[in-house]
Amino acid sequence: MKTRTVLGGAFFLAASMFVLSTQSARCESSASKTSNTAPVSFYEIPLVCPAAPQIGCGSASKPLLLGLESSGVASEAWLNRAGTIMAVVWTQQSSSRQRAKTLKAILREKEITAKELTGQAKQQALKEFGQKVGWYRGADVDRLSEEEAGVIAARLVHRIREKITVTDEKAKAIEEGFNGVLRQKLTGHSTKEDAQEAMIKICRQHVSEKDVATLQEAFAAGVCALKDEK
Repeated sequence: MKTRTVLGGAFFLAASMFVLSTQSARCESSASKTSNTAPVSFYEIPLVCPAAPQIGCGSASKPLLLGLESSGVASEAWLNRAGTIMAVVWTQQSSSRQRAKTLKAILREKEITAKELTGQAKQQALKEFGQKVGWYRGADVDRLSEEEAGVIAARLVHRIREKITVTDEKAKAIEEGFNGVLRQKLTGHSTKEDAQEAMIKICRQHVSEKDVATLQEAFAAGVCALKDEK
């Protein structure tokens, strides 16, 4: 009797595992099918970061992508790493008219232009998008903003060292401080005024008050690369 009970329990466990694995496979298959059959449109879009031209602008693209995803007609909105192409995965139930109307309204609100890709350009974008490498969805573009913060912080410290003498140790500390402040600003967690005040405070922690006044010129030049700057 005990042997039968053990065997029966083992059989039940094996059967349960089989059912669960089958259900899981069906779920995965269904999700994959939905993803593969969902209508996708691609748009050429001017969202290259002015301060870091090698990547897309997270702070400019985030409201657009989130706006589309919350519109009810798009389930996903993505930006490629370069900030030149946007992919929109539409909901199955939305009509072409609803999609066009919603996209036009959101683009107008964000003051952004977009041109839909067709033909070979669309097929190339679809191929790249299918690999999901170098694409950022919705709020994930914060990763681009964080990368931009690093580029700007390094640039500002380089300008500082051209104007005053700063040890490597202090330069590293200033850059790390700037990086943290800029991340907060570019991901929408602080204002421009707060960021400027915080950066001046960081400078005061590492250089003299006289040098801080000199550094105002470095900040006045803006965050984009000047001639001969990276």
